[in-house]
Amino acid sequence: MYRSNLDIKLIEGCLDGDVKAQFRLYKKYSEAMYNISVRIVGNKIDAEDILQDSFITVFTRLNELENKEVFSSWMKRIVINKSVSLIRSKKILFEELNDSIDCGDDDIYEIEESIDPAVVHNSIKELPDGCRTILVLYSLEGYKHKEIATLMGISESTSKSQYRRALELLSKKLKNKIDVN
Repeated sequence: MYRSNLDIKLIEGCLDGDVKAQFRLYKKYSEAMYNISVRIVGNKIDAEDILQDSFITVFTRLNELENKEVFSSWMKRIVINKSVSLIRSKKILFEELNDSIDCGDDDIYEIEESIDPAVVHNSIKELPDGCRTILVLYSLEGYKHKEIATLMGISESTSKSQYRRALELLSKKLKNKIDVN
């Protein structure tokens, strides 16, 4: 059975009020959605709250989903929007670092493949909120700087400068952790 066919059956079960289908859908997506949220908000407690709130939204608005084949993208968008809303509600300052930053040479910050992904993940969580949020949305979630700017209520150049700053900080953190080991 294709993944989308299983999702469609689970979604239809949820729409029919089947609690087991809801539980299976939750089990299938909760870890991935939690990971997205914790990368954006930077802490487990807020990510857990966002995950629960997102599933409540999903189950109450599931009947609005016209194309069941895009369920995972739809849910991911809900989780990202709720995570970003929390960041915005905390009034995090996105400092404009440099208007002339060029983000075209990101490979100077390439992460060595031998680094443990858990170390990278923990280092990302240690970044300042603004930098971390932009880094996650751009690098991990595939948003463009223009989309991030709209989503976060900042300028596109601020998104780019925060991204560059995040790469610099992450590079330093990882270098320090490698040098220690």
